[in-house]
Amino acid sequence: MYARPEVDDGPTTLGVSGMLWRDSLVMYDRATRSLWSQVNGRAVAGPMKGRRLEEFPSEQMTWAEWKRRHPDTLVLVKPRLRGSTYDRYFDDPRMIGVRGSRNPDPRLPGKELVLGLEHDGRFAAVPISALRQRPILLTTALDRPIVVTRTAAFDRRHGDRSLTFEPFDGARMRDRETGSIWSLDSGEAIDGPLQGQHLARISAKTVYWAIWAKFHPETAVIEP
Repeated sequence: MYARPEVDDGPTTLGVSGMLWRDSLVMYDRATRSLWSQVNGRAVAGPMKGRRLEEFPSEQMTWAEWKRRHPDTLVLVKPRLRGSTYDRYFDDPRMIGVRGSRNPDPRLPGKELVLGLEHDGRFAAVPISALRQRPILLTTALDRPIVVTRTAAFDRRHGDRSLTFEPFDGARMRDRETGSIWSLDSGEAIDGPLQGQHLARISAKTVYWAIWAKFHPETAVIEP
């Protein structure tokens, strides 16, 4: 999720260009007709080339789970569609890109969904399948200690120490150092001595491995 680019002191709107770059969707802005990558939010052609959109944290989950956590949420209602023209693409693990590209990195299957992480020009990927088996994953990556949940990632450092997290009641996590209870989604301490404190969020997005590896061939792979 990105903030729309500012043009002439106001935000422009974005549309789908119908083109692909590195097998991923390319958007265009209606003010300058520049082309923007969906994966990294960077303009790849046009007057805005080289600029990058401001990224907003987002999470991918079922509507039931989102509604449970945020009962007063606003909803964008779209017309109902029957099926998808991409059903065959989603279902075929061998089909990488709509034109049949190859997996650029054999460390993972090309259609493996990963949580792609980015910080200060460093990149890492965590297989979503690994996160389904556990609510949190503690590791060191991107040159810092991090905790990865099913939809987000956070820097585990708080002050001059790194916190060690463990699952708590299936929906939250607890740090062993202070016993504080933290949200898996926002990285906020919601109970205990550190209540009200926030962990620094790491940029994270769900994407096919083959696409992530094309954009970031130097990426690390994090597995339990």
